[in-house]
Amino acid sequence: MQADSSRNFLWLALKVGGGVLLLLMLLLGGLLTYVTMEKRKYDRLTDTHDLRQRATRMGEGYVADRQDAALVIGLTQRGRRAVLGLGRVSATNAVPPDGRTLFEIGSVTKVFTALALARLDLDGKVKLADTLRASLPEPVALAGALEPVTLLHLATHTSGLPRLPGNLDTSAANLANPYAKYDAAQLYQFLGGAKPNNPPGRLMDYSNVGFAVLGHVLALKAERPYEDLVRSALLEPLGMTNTAIRLTEEQRARLTRGHSPKGGEVSGWDFDVFAPTGAFRSNAGDMLAFIEANLADAETPVGRSLTHARQLRKVGDAGDLPLGWQREVTLQGGLEVFWHNGGTGGHVSFIAFSRTQQVGVVVLSNYGDAMAGKFEVDRIGMELLKLGSKVSLE
Repeated sequence: MQADSSRNFLWLALKVGGGVLLLLMLLLGGLLTYVTMEKRKYDRLTDTHDLRQRATRMGEGYVADRQDAALVIGLTQRGRRAVLGLGRVSATNAVPPDGRTLFEIGSVTKVFTALALARLDLDGKVKLADTLRASLPEPVALAGALEPVTLLHLATHTSGLPRLPGNLDTSAANLANPYAKYDAAQLYQFLGGAKPNNPPGRLMDYSNVGFAVLGHVLALKAERPYEDLVRSALLEPLGMTNTAIRLTEEQRARLTRGHSPKGGEVSGWDFDVFAPTGAFRSNAGDMLAFIEANLADAETPVGRSLTHARQLRKVGDAGDLPLGWQREVTLQGGLEVFWHNGGTGGHVSFIAFSRTQQVGVVVLSNYGDAMAGKFEVDRIGMELLKLGSKVSLE
């Protein structure tokens, strides 16, 4: 009886194991088929000289599904630019947005924070290998597990810190403006008892609080407010006069009103110590200037900072990573792409570029799609970047 039971169990195990193996083979086969189809689709692309028209169609499809949406697409391609405004700037103004229209850019701010680190590192004011303990004021208590964390870990999302601090108020009443009241004292309180998800350098694990800490430390080392640090290191040298946290009255008049994913108007987000994670506002004109500076190789302080941030560094087991940027090599054409996206309660953003193809894209929207896990703006941006490697603007 026992032998029969054993044989039955073995037979069942073999059937289950065979089924799992078959499923894995089918999934792998499906993945290989998808990769092959995507590569063929890209390989068949010819220059139809209509990238502008393709971008317009994508943008029209986006705003058609969103009431009173404003969408701006910026393209730069081998020295030529195009800026497309779709939708309307507000519910009461049917004029389409343009390259001067301002949007909250959310986490694209993190790239600026990383550039500030790159500049300070090149200037000898900090080092990527500086530890958190050595970088924070001595009276600040620091959990023992955070002692080995370096500025490089923070700038590459490999610190092990969670996405958000445990003492951030995430109640429904606070979600409309979640970071406005979170200050340095609360950040220090969190750091004193923080329990990392992983040892530093183990893997890349996206962390908003990690960049809040990084930006705070950089401001302390530079002895100037965070926004002023970014302005002097990056914005002023590149002429990005419409990229700011604190807007003038004239700029505020050009800031689009944000919308929730369901379409209702929402207020903008405010930041205290979390400013380095997502506080900047900008427009397509300035973001194209930023992308074009990354496509160039200027031997200037800001040019060297941009290069320094893009440089891949081995970070423990996490692999070779740039500062601040997300990086991938596409299935289509093997393009090396540096990119970042951003999302607040009422806006989403996406920027990307390929240096080998000298093409870049920025997409800005006044709908908080990311709050609902929707990344249509990312899809549009990445698709246009890949198309732009082969298809001319016109």
